[in-house]
Amino acid sequence: METKAVIDIGTNSVLMLIAARDATGGVQVVDDLVRICRLGQGVAGSGVLLPEAIERTAAALAEYRQIAQAHGARIVAVATEGLRMAKDPSPFLERARQVLGVPVRMISGDEEAELSYRSVAVEHGPGPLRVIDIGGASTELVVGRGEAIVHRRSHPIGSVRLSERFLDGDPPSRRAVEAIAAAAREAFATQRVTPHRKLHGLAGTVTTVAALLLELAQYDRDRVDGSQWSQEQVLALRDRLAVMTIAQRMQSPMLPAGRADVIVAGATILLEAMRHCGASVLVVRDRGLRYALV
Repeated sequence: METKAVIDIGTNSVLMLIAARDATGGVQVVDDLVRICRLGQGVAGSGVLLPEAIERTAAALAEYRQIAQAHGARIVAVATEGLRMAKDPSPFLERARQVLGVPVRMISGDEEAELSYRSVAVEHGPGPLRVIDIGGASTELVVGRGEAIVHRRSHPIGSVRLSERFLDGDPPSRRAVEAIAAAAREAFATQRVTPHRKLHGLAGTVTTVAALLLELAQYDRDRVDGSQWSQEQVLALRDRLAVMTIAQRMQSPMLPAGRADVIVAGATILLEAMRHCGASVLVVRDRGLRYALV
């Protein structure tokens, strides 16, 4: 039996999926972990990775290596937009290689979009499929049919990136929230999408929105994955979060530090994506590119 640990180093979070493939080719998830490290803190504006952000991420990677070794798993690691934004990613890449014992591969926005789509398409069937992956610094929107991608784009908007750019207070002003919405609309307008009733959403913003709508006291992947929500429900939640302070949001166990301060921007991007795609229903998938890499 082969066991693989796939590490996804994002702008806000570092995730690791450990999965085992048996003799028949079936795949079983052994562990699925997430740590909020904010590697991309301030990078959108400065182009520079902060030393403290590198060390936060390195600490998570060291923990992941120990867990992967305990499972006898082979490590594969990739990095996304948080690193793509950096003028010089080499200090982090070298630090990560030392910690993990394997190199980290920086993937393109197109590959990130394709992997996100494939993680859903493998179980979707032959019909039309729209997939959005909202990250800290980029958002991938992919249109396809079955496992075939029609078109894809990685947009330079994300929950951390737009929070750092527009949020003006705690709680933010209405003007700031609308500025985030306008930036998302401007980005999505560059990608023509044939309207479809359902939009499948991935990654931390989307799963957090579902967990909040489910009013979970503890994250439950089985309840989150596959849950469906109307555009009106997403809007109502975004508006409720937007008038709360970060401290008030953090009273929810689903909004820890590192997520509570960027959820308004993330939910706003999600809402504008639904509108752009003509989607009245959000289908939440607890998936992501690490599943496709497995």
